[in-house]
Amino acid sequence: MLRNCVILFLLLLTKAFTQVSDTDSTRIWNMIRETEAIEFSEPEKALTEYGKIYDLSISKNYDAPAFKAILYSAFVYNNLGKYDSALLYFNEAEKINLRIKDPMNDAYVALNKANTYMFRGDLKTSIENHLFGIAILEKQNDSTRLSRSYSNLSSVYQELDDFDRQIEYLNKSLMVTPKNDLNSLGLTHCDLMSPYVMKKDFEKALFHIAQADSISKLKDDKMLHFFVTRNWGDYYLHLEKHGQAIPFQREALSLAREYQYSYYENDLAVNLADALLNIGQYNEAENLLLNSLKTGNKDGLKELSKKSLLMLSVLKKRQGDYKSALEFSEAHNEIKDSLISDQNIKVVNELDKKYQTQKKDKEIAEQKLALSVSQSKTRTMSILIVSLLIASILLWFLFQQRQKRIQQQLVTIQREQEVRTLESLMEGEEKERFRIAKELHDGVNGDLSAIKFKLSSLLEMNNTIIKEAVDMIDSSCDQVRAISHNLVPPSLKDFNLAEAIEAYCQNMNSIHEQSIDFQQVGISIEMDKKQEANIFRIVQELVTNSIKHAEASEILVQLSRAENEVMLSVEDNGKGFDVNNTNGKGIGMQNLKSRAAYLNGKLDIKSDSKGTATTITFETETKKA
Repeated sequence: MLRNCVILFLLLLTKAFTQVSDTDSTRIWNMIRETEAIEFSEPEKALTEYGKIYDLSISKNYDAPAFKAILYSAFVYNNLGKYDSALLYFNEAEKINLRIKDPMNDAYVALNKANTYMFRGDLKTSIENHLFGIAILEKQNDSTRLSRSYSNLSSVYQELDDFDRQIEYLNKSLMVTPKNDLNSLGLTHCDLMSPYVMKKDFEKALFHIAQADSISKLKDDKMLHFFVTRNWGDYYLHLEKHGQAIPFQREALSLAREYQYSYYENDLAVNLADALLNIGQYNEAENLLLNSLKTGNKDGLKELSKKSLLMLSVLKKRQGDYKSALEFSEAHNEIKDSLISDQNIKVVNELDKKYQTQKKDKEIAEQKLALSVSQSKTRTMSILIVSLLIASILLWFLFQQRQKRIQQQLVTIQREQEVRTLESLMEGEEKERFRIAKELHDGVNGDLSAIKFKLSSLLEMNNTIIKEAVDMIDSSCDQVRAISHNLVPPSLKDFNLAEAIEAYCQNMNSIHEQSIDFQQVGISIEMDKKQEANIFRIVQELVTNSIKHAEASEILVQLSRAENEVMLSVEDNGKGFDVNNTNGKGIGMQNLKSRAAYLNGKLDIKSDSKGTATTITFETETKKA
């Protein structure tokens, strides 16, 4: 179940904005802190105060407090369920940050806009904003906010009924949540209960809600207490233990009204109605559902309207009013649109069949009075039934196609995010290699040269030991220079990939006992510099492994190209290893797989007692200027 509008809006926003050290600035920040305290208790007053703070900040050219006033106003509108107004204020906050140029501000706006879009039913835009904000937080290693972002992204997948993906992101949230942040741990355990309940895995669902309940007893937090109470109600509701669910639901509904959690108040009303109609209290259930439907239609809350219509359809069906049940079900399906499931189509067809059967029985009764009229009506009814059946099949097909398109878009978005993350890590690694190489070359190598110079001045004494020390320093300088060149090979920058690999193999040949050869097959290979850098690092990794672990005497590196396909192979005559028992857990193997994945390449490793052959095949990209 969703709980974003109460939680993420406060947890994701940093409380430490840069303050200008003058009297006006101090007064403005004090006004913001005072207004923050009344956001839930007096939301309308809070909006008025944030407006004053914004006007004052703009008049003083203080962008940071102006940004915060606008962003916090958007939070208040979200809590009030006024999502169009919230989006307007989020967009205004983005404009202010164009002057501030703080990427973390971009993350805060995107992640909170994501929740607003989710409440409005725009799940694709919600996921895009979530992934944009999460990418920024992952670079900053901000574990607390990252935990909450993973949790909120999981809620979008819940709306898509993708419970496995929901569980995946909630487990990510648990992994990065600080162990001393009991409040976040408790809330995430609350969230994990929901997908397991939907998957009918009640054992795991009970484990997580019990964990959250235990944490809530250790920490006096009204928000955590509210969600634990609400989730106990949901747990018993899905177990169909309605008598046990109702007390928890009534208490949670009372807390939602007390804390002014307007979204959850509506959601709880629908769940309470579900339990009530299952124990035969139809009047109270119907009143709750009609009020929720009215609120959903008035405020444009599609999710609330959808749930209310579905429950009203079930209620009318149990009362035997199949015509009303069909009307409510069709209205529900119209809102649900691309998220409609096969189960809901089955419900509609069942209601339609019963409704048509009732009408047909009436027509048969009238047949006794007028056969000709009855025959005409029967033909009309047959045509109507066939038309409805064809329309239902067509709708099912269209909904399935649209669902597939959305899933494909989600996979594409996630893949693009993974590629950007991997590219950033590799760029960071290259920068660190350059820094270490520079320090080796400018620092250690310089010191060795100075020592050599001082010792050389003593060689006139014809001291054999000093001469040996000078020779050892020469050897050390050669090794430092080789390491520096391996970290950032100048040949890779100044020449093409084949020349860089050949120079590397020659260099390694000069300092190791093994025979290391390089062969190029086919036409000259020109690629994007990022591709070349990754291929070069793969060669380094494989050659180093052969030298260190394989006990090989001969190593052959081959680079070949046929049309747009490139194949890199590294072979040795070493002792080999068991490919099936590595499991890819080593750092070297992980690096190799990551770089191959970045290249969209196919990795193949064959090894036995006669040696190891590693091959990577991939397509080239157009070389960038």
